[in-house]
Amino acid sequence: MEAAVEFEKLQVLIKLEATDGMPCSVCSRYEKRLIALRGTLQEQHHEYPLGAILVSIGAVTDEQLNRALHAQEQSQPKKLLGEFLVEMDFISRKKLSHALAIQTSSSQTPSSR
Repeated sequence: MEAAVEFEKLQVLIKLEATDGMPCSVCSRYEKRLIALRGTLQEQHHEYPLGAILVSIGAVTDEQLNRALHAQEQSQPKKLLGEFLVEMDFISRKKLSHALAIQTSSSQTPSSR
């Protein structure tokens, strides 16, 4: 979950600071870190897929999920499903964070909680 939280924070920070004139060197470092975090998150496997969680809590419809999955499949470089869902205005960042927390907590063993 730590990588997902850092990823979300960096995305928000870049969007907020871009309008305030963030130096290009700082923005570039943030973007490089986002790429690294995206790779880390793509390698993680969870018992419950994010899309299934979002549908089960009523955050997205099956149609919206399928549209985002199709867009993800076509993307180069590969992006995370949550990124597409937010970009397509299907969910808010807050709802995505909530679903990621559910996903992470469901994949932890009782001894690691």
